[in-house]
This record gives sequence, structure tokens and C-alpha cells, in this order.
Amino acid sequence: MSFLRAWLTGYYSPVQLIEQLRSKPAPQWGIFAQFLRGVFDSLLVYLPVSLMGRVPPTPSFLSFVPTERYYAALIWMGPFVLLAEMLMGIVVIHVLLRLMGRHSDIDQIINIVGMSALIVGAVLIPWDWLWLALGGVDQYFLGISHLVISLWATVIIGVGLQRILSVPLWLGIDLSVISIPVQLPIAMMFMRSPF
Repeated sequence: MSFLRAWLTGYYSPVQLIEQLRSKPAPQWGIFAQFLRGVFDSLLVYLPVSLMGRVPPTPSFLSFVPTERYYAALIWMGPFVLLAEMLMGIVVIHVLLRLMGRHSDIDQIINIVGMSALIVGAVLIPWDWLWLALGGVDQYFLGISHLVISLWATVIIGVGLQRILSVPLWLGIDLSVISIPVQLPIAMMFMRSPF
């Protein structure tokens, strides 16, 4: 119940979320949250579009997965790819903090980033389906709208780094933003827009 409470708290109070996360098992909560987010994407986005027979707008870059079956492959690959993306971004945050001579706790960073991914990811699913239902969507619009919605995750991460690791808020937000381009190559290689 406390996991669900922390998750829901993230929608209205990043400070309260972080205070709840401070005493929770790290990195377990963050890894579980990110993996749960990936499972939601698989079951609520990629499984339905696969069953609908849709084909990704961008062809497969993986020789072993044909474009026509890419969404079916993402049902299984998606959670692991999202977890790998998150971990790469976290490593960048951790290493930059250490290079600046600041204290870092990678387990706590995993909890913060993982919960922020679940909080934002759970909103992106109905957002995507809303735009499909309205019929006015393409992969570029979805990508840009996801970046805008993901600003909430950046706020959560900034507040988390500030409250748990005593990092100035501006630096926490900057580190969160810097970690995004590191994750993009994996996202571009493996993930596909659902519509």
C-alpha cells in the first residue's frame, strides 16, 4: 500500500514523494517502478497495437525483428529496454555528481528516477490513446508532447536530488536534463512510437 501511496503522491507533491522514498528500500523500489512502467507500456500500448495489426512508422533497425512484427517484439523487449535507458541516465547523473566532488548514492538515485518514470509513464499511456482516438497524431507530435509531459519527471528528480543528496535544485534539474540525450540512442534503436 505504501508503494501505491508514494506513486499517487508524485502527481501532486514531489516533496512528499521524496520524503516517503527516503526510507524505502533502494534501489528495489526504483527498479520495480521502472519495470512496472515498462509492463504497463507492453500490455496497454504495444499489445493492443500489435493485435490491431499496426506497423511502426519507423522501420526496424534490428535485423532479427521485422518491422511488421516489431510491436509484438516490444511487448517482451520494452520493459528491459526502458530499464536499460533509465540505468544509463542514472549512471550519468551519478558520475557527474562524483566528478563535481559531491556525495552520490546511486541506490537513492535509482529510486527517485524509477518512481518519476512510473509517475509520468502512467500518464503517457492514456495521453497516447486519447490522441489516437482523436485521429490527429503522428510520431513527431507524440515525441514532442512526451518531452513536455516528462518535464514533471525532471522536477521530481530535481527535488529528489535536492532533498536526499543536498544537490541544489537547479543542478538536480540540469543533471536530469543532461541524462536525456544519453538515453536517446537506445530509445531510437529499440523503441517505436505506437501510432
